[in-house]
Amino acid sequence: MAKGHITAEQLKHDPLMDRYVETSTWVKDRSKPLLTGLIVVVVLLGAFFGIRAFINARANRAAEALAEAFKIDQAPVSNPLPPNARLAFKTEEEKNRAAYEAFDKVARDYSSYYGDLARYMAAVKQLNFDATKAEATLHDLANKNSAVGSQARFALAQRFAATNRTKEAIDELTKLKANPGDVAPATIDLALAEAYEANGDKQKATDIYFDLASQFQGKPSQLGTRALTRLAIL
Repeated sequence: MAKGHITAEQLKHDPLMDRYVETSTWVKDRSKPLLTGLIVVVVLLGAFFGIRAFINARANRAAEALAEAFKIDQAPVSNPLPPNARLAFKTEEEKNRAAYEAFDKVARDYSSYYGDLARYMAAVKQLNFDATKAEATLHDLANKNSAVGSQARFALAQRFAATNRTKEAIDELTKLKANPGDVAPATIDLALAEAYEANGDKQKATDIYFDLASQFQGKPSQLGTRALTRLAIL
């Protein structure tokens, strides 16, 4: 036998060859499960990225729809319509209805993104042509512990005050004062003082006006000026 020549019998028992055979056998026996597992991983990754892309696209559409509703709400009103205006309305009623429809559509189509905010804005617009339904929506939103809930309660209180339901306005403002959210406490106090004044409780109104006037003394503020003016009248 020539030096360095490896016989078939030696090759058969070579450790590296044994490892190769073992590995090949293991892969062969498990090739189907491995392929199946790989396919599952690929499918799951595809589903993950597909869902994420869908969610991102839907979020973008929701933001665009809300932005378009705000554009309608801020559109000019002019009769005749201004020349070259991309978006304008002849009457406030026409604009209010269009804004309501736009916000209401956002609330229905994208409730998981801007549902409460869109419902609030829709209700504010709806107050101008269907107050009963709008008040019901604001009341529902006011019971939610959120920034939109606080704004809804304040809007509801203002609605009550504007329609001479001062006791209801005081009730809502008192609740709001206990949990103001992002509504400025001074703004709530001024509205509460005005509601007390309208309800004939001048002493409570005077006390709040005095506190507000003292709080804003020496500071330029429309709120402080309003409180000082009412205090002087009372």
